[in-house]
Amino acid sequence: MKNTVKKVNVRVGDTVLILAGNYKGKKGKIISVDPENNTCKVEGVNIVTKHKKMRRQGEKSELKKMEGAINISNVQVVCSKCGKATRVAHKTENDVKHRVCQKCGNVLDKKFVKAKGKDAETQETAATKTEETVKKPLQRREVKHVAESTIKKPAAKKADTEETAKGGK
Repeated sequence: MKNTVKKVNVRVGDTVLILAGNYKGKKGKIISVDPENNTCKVEGVNIVTKHKKMRRQGEKSELKKMEGAINISNVQVVCSKCGKATRVAHKTENDVKHRVCQKCGNVLDKKFVKAKGKDAETQETAATKTEETVKKPLQRREVKHVAESTIKKPAAKKADTEETAKGGK
């Protein structure tokens, strides 16, 4: 049997809608995803109380409230553009596979959207630079030189030689 990890359609930071359980209909952000167990943790959903026992003298026992894991099949991604819970489709663009909303076609991957925006900006700046270089005639560059001597003046040496000469007389 192969130990393959299932690919999941939700990622950390996605806003999701809970489809089943006590928290059905609630929206929240994904905190962590565990593809091996096919579970995820959603902010403010499935709150579980953990008991921490005192182990050493001076420590306090406490009750910690934290998010419990939910099966990924009970969660659906909410599109940021249309605001509806949707299934995730996959499209490839420029040899990059990214997630897309099936209802409106909006790209769900934030990194891909940022990279696409940066590519567009760089193309625009490159186009404007080529236009500027075409418009401007070639000009000579003006270089300002500041001539400073790095050679120390022998005045300091003369003072040293005068002191030795006085001491020797």
